[in-house]
Amino acid sequence: MTKADPNDPTVIFLHIGKTAGSTMRRILRRQFSQGQVLDLTQKIPDPKYRLRREGMPDLFAEMPEADRARPRLIMAHTIYGLHEHVPRPSTYVTLLRDPVKLVISLYGFILRRPGHRIYGEVAGAELSLEEFMRTGVSLEADNSQVRALAGDHTAGFGEVDDAMLERAKAHIEERVGWLGFVERFDDGLVMLQRRFGWTNIYYIPVNVAASGSRQPPDPEVLELIRQQNRYDIELYRWANERMDRMIGEDPGFAAARERFLRLNRLYRVWGHLSYTLPRKVHDRVVASK
Repeated sequence: MTKADPNDPTVIFLHIGKTAGSTMRRILRRQFSQGQVLDLTQKIPDPKYRLRREGMPDLFAEMPEADRARPRLIMAHTIYGLHEHVPRPSTYVTLLRDPVKLVISLYGFILRRPGHRIYGEVAGAELSLEEFMRTGVSLEADNSQVRALAGDHTAGFGEVDDAMLERAKAHIEERVGWLGFVERFDDGLVMLQRRFGWTNIYYIPVNVAASGSRQPPDPEVLELIRQQNRYDIELYRWANERMDRMIGEDPGFAAARERFLRLNRLYRVWGHLSYTLPRKVHDRVVASK
């Protein structure tokens, strides 16, 4: 398999929480040799720090310059700005998700993770989803995607504004080499392939939470989430329209998409045998101990 050219820009995966990041990380890793990959999550000894993405650019900046220049793929829960400390050309790739679904997924994720840094404040306090939204216990429940792409680390809960939204849009136009969507994952991967020339972009979903395990939120709570995340909703709408335009301007996209879907169906047969089934066996063994 052809690996990424070392003369290409360093790819920074700006991993916004609850946006199919685990699946995306597996795809990205295949495009680079092991020595070209830096996963900043693995560099942080305290797991409770891992989701404090606002501090990640500064943490990266403290690394020796040679360590910052070596990787061709950097992956991290981070915000825009990490590129300022990469001593070579770089570009971002990232994924967006329907903002309401993101918040609901975030809430469920915290409840399932006793090691999460705010687990005690949410699960321990037995916060409902509505209380989770109203207390402001998590900035990631308040326009998380605009915050990340604007590179903001100062705005408090409820303080995202029009200027931050426009800054996020500008950063996408200026430095994001690829922007995908959880809800349009296949379309995004075809665009990724055509943007970078990568070949093995096939996948099986990983770390997908079971659906239907909780009652759907009341309409009033859904409206609360929408109001609180109105800037993310606008960014999501704008970015979807942007993708539509890009696809419309690419005469080869439809044929490339059809080929990708056909090959990915074949890949999933192999992927379930080599990854999904062994993982289920492993999880059962661990659970039985």
